[in-house]
Amino acid sequence: MAKHVLNKLTVNLHDSNSREKLYDHLIMLLKCQEGIHLRPLVVLCIGSDRYTGDALGPLIGTYLEEYTECHVYGTLEQPVHAGNFVEMLNIIKHRFHHPLIIAIDACLGKSHEIGNIEVWQGGLAAGIAVGNRLPTVGDISIIGVVNAQSQIGYLDLQSTPLSKVMKISKVISEVLTEAMNTIQVETMPACTQSMAK
Repeated sequence: MAKHVLNKLTVNLHDSNSREKLYDHLIMLLKCQEGIHLRPLVVLCIGSDRYTGDALGPLIGTYLEEYTECHVYGTLEQPVHAGNFVEMLNIIKHRFHHPLIIAIDACLGKSHEIGNIEVWQGGLAAGIAVGNRLPTVGDISIIGVVNAQSQIGYLDLQSTPLSKVMKISKVISEVLTEAMNTIQVETMPACTQSMAK
């Protein structure tokens, strides 16, 4: 996580109304972003499929690439990880003027936090759980707690059940898709909106 975290929401995968809470919170955070209708929407999904627990970001990125119109970086086919993270940030910076970046990553936490999804306004610092210090990124951040943290982060990510990662990625992917599609329709000019219906 990073400094300057605002409007943070934590829900658990098994909460009965977790999807509604996530959707409402994402809509609120998106609407709070300055100049949202002018800024390109970029989703940066951090992680790699080399470790099961770290595949959360690429799974979400792959889903978003298929079901949304936003710019997605970090998929199963083309992951964004510690090795190419800074390079990807530079590409995004040069490709887009003042993008609205939603950063997504897997996270290790305490055993009772497994299955938690956290969303906040502000950036995230990826790679801390496994000893990497990467630049903080994101206007809005989303993390999924995939496993409990011990002394060796990589082993915790490696021993994470795929079923848990799939469940968390499905919730985040579907809610984020719905929220972004809603925002994109709301920020369209009126004449384009009527054609989209």
